[in-house]
Amino acid sequence: MAGSQSALIKNLCLCYCDNKPEILEKTVNTVSHLLHAEHGNTYQDDIRLLDKIWKHFQKYGRNQEMLRFGQIYARINKLKVLKVRLETLQFLYALADTASTEHHHDSISRPMPTSSASSFDIPSFSLLSVQQGSSSMKENGLSHNSSHIKSSTSLQKLLHYNNDDETSSSSKSHLHSTMNKINEIDNSTSLQRDADESRLLRELLFGMQGIETPRLLANDSNIDRCTRTLITRFLECGWLYEKIRKIINTPTSSLVAQAFIANLSSELREYHRLISVIEQQENMPGMVSLKKLHVWMCTPIQRLKCLAAIADSCHGKKGGQLLSILYMHSQHGDPLQQSILYPLLYNCTIPIRDMIVEWICNGIINDPYQEFFVSTDKMIGEEKLWYDKYTLRVPMVPTFLSMEQAKKIWITGKSINFLRVVCKDRTMLQINKTPASSQSLFQQQRSTEFQDMIISIYNETTRYLRSILDDKYQMMDHFKAIKRYLLLGQGDFIKYLMDLMENELNKPANQVFYHNLQSLMDAAIRVTNAQYESEDIIRRLDLRLMYVSPSELGWDVCCLDYKFDGPLRTIFTEENSLRYMRIFNHLWRVKRMEYTTCGVWKQLMKSSREFAAIPEISDMVHTCFTMSNEMTKFVQSVNYYIMFEVLECSWSDLLNKLMDAKDLEQILEAHDDSLLKILTRLHLDGHETSQELAKQLRCIFDLILNFGSIIQRLIQCVDNEIQARKPYQQQQHHGTYTKNVEPVRR
Repeated sequence: MAGSQSALIKNLCLCYCDNKPEILEKTVNTVSHLLHAEHGNTYQDDIRLLDKIWKHFQKYGRNQEMLRFGQIYARINKLKVLKVRLETLQFLYALADTASTEHHHDSISRPMPTSSASSFDIPSFSLLSVQQGSSSMKENGLSHNSSHIKSSTSLQKLLHYNNDDETSSSSKSHLHSTMNKINEIDNSTSLQRDADESRLLRELLFGMQGIETPRLLANDSNIDRCTRTLITRFLECGWLYEKIRKIINTPTSSLVAQAFIANLSSELREYHRLISVIEQQENMPGMVSLKKLHVWMCTPIQRLKCLAAIADSCHGKKGGQLLSILYMHSQHGDPLQQSILYPLLYNCTIPIRDMIVEWICNGIINDPYQEFFVSTDKMIGEEKLWYDKYTLRVPMVPTFLSMEQAKKIWITGKSINFLRVVCKDRTMLQINKTPASSQSLFQQQRSTEFQDMIISIYNETTRYLRSILDDKYQMMDHFKAIKRYLLLGQGDFIKYLMDLMENELNKPANQVFYHNLQSLMDAAIRVTNAQYESEDIIRRLDLRLMYVSPSELGWDVCCLDYKFDGPLRTIFTEENSLRYMRIFNHLWRVKRMEYTTCGVWKQLMKSSREFAAIPEISDMVHTCFTMSNEMTKFVQSVNYYIMFEVLECSWSDLLNKLMDAKDLEQILEAHDDSLLKILTRLHLDGHETSQELAKQLRCIFDLILNFGSIIQRLIQCVDNEIQARKPYQQQQHHGTYTKNVEPVRR
């Protein structure tokens, strides 16, 4: 049964498709769908269905077909052959409505809106179709009023109209006379109402443009409650219009805000166009009514509400803040709001897009109104260019840009200026400077064009900057030189330098002079493996004498220094140099303790025979040897912890981070983190616990120095004692002993 029905449908449609397979298949599918579909909105009687068909003819201005349909339906109604008359009419009406809908959808293109040119258009079923219908009726000699008869009354006449072939001419004249009578009655009863409604419409058109209308605002008793509700709704358009207009007229100093206001002005121009079209149609009798106007203004009112809310929330904002608000409003499920926000975002993003492209390609900030998320301070010099000249203003970063993207944009422009100003390198990089579309900024889920542009320019710029730092300025070699000299990694040089400077550094601090120490350091460089360093590194190695206090020795004020210039001063800043100085002083003090304990042990071993010559001090000498061993062991443990557990581990991590760093910002962060980690592990970070441990360690170091002084005095006393005992031992050895007799006084 199903197969025969399908074949019947196909044969029925074949004669209307001109043997075109693609049209035939589409038609068969449509008819089959209509036959098998369960219509939820079925018509209970012929009057409702015919009313719907009548309106369909009026919608497309097919008045001749409407009259012909009435005659044909009267014949079908009289004949008893067609048993499923109502179902057949439903099928034919659904087929006609489907064809009209498909034609309407095929005629509409769906590009992303770049403007709101059609945002306030009148619906297609309203004015133009009626106007076309009226013109076609005039061409066929019919009056204008005959096209506006009430459908229900006319259809009832058609239902009770008995028509046959013999009386067709008399039935046609009867139909025309009936329609004319109905129109006369309608015109006579609604003449006064139409006049009042026309006056209301004229005043409403002014009120919808924000112009005061005293008659509409007054409590007129002739206006019923329903009409008053419609008037209030229409006047809301005027209030929204006036609110948007005031925001547009507010002076602004922002490129993004100017683009936003330009879009709002375009929206209001479209609203004016709508009002002018309605006003033009209102001059034609019967073309505009309050109910029609209410239907036409449903979407424009919603659009005005959305625009007013957006304009109110964006008022006073600029730059990235304004874009963030627009993007927040665009994240909405309402298609109407999305269609409003897209052109706003598209046009308002263009100034920021241009600033981003100019910054990452040329390192130039063209921001006259301070709305870009990268700001510049022209008072900052070359030394602080990377740190303070260009700052990232986080509140101005649009929310559709991630913080990672904002930082890469910020670093890329800074790298270009760093190369140009600090490195004195003006090489033009081979960068693809094709700007990404404005749409790709706030629709990154759909397009990676903007992300690809940022990544490619960022990688190329930072790669070139890293090559300049490594090849031209030998950045890694200077890091290794700091490790060898400021962090005491070059053992032979440090040992020989302490041997040479011992006598000078044992003097009071105010008696130590720079030129004497400098000559000793030059001698240590010539003798040790430091002589094989490059001339640039040897030239940068220097001495520094810190602030002198009266109670300090030369050990406490002498410090090795390493000089930096050019781009290296950005990495090794003055603050980092002070950190290195604190670390060096601590290491120098520990190395001095090691040098002192070794010297004490040497002196004890050298004087062991002299100690044996005086058996009375054997217990004390044993105690001195024990304390010396304990102190040596303690100092060696501290030195091992510092050199291996702290410096080697931290420096190894630093070198790994430096090798993996892509840009200068990552290099600076790795360097600062490494220095802070070293200071923390050496208990030099200023924390309360660290200060307590550093204080205890300083006390132990003072005890070691005092112990060394005591041992020196002990050895000197032992030598004096031995020298004093020599005459007595010699006399005792020869067997003679002479007592010193005190002379007798006379």
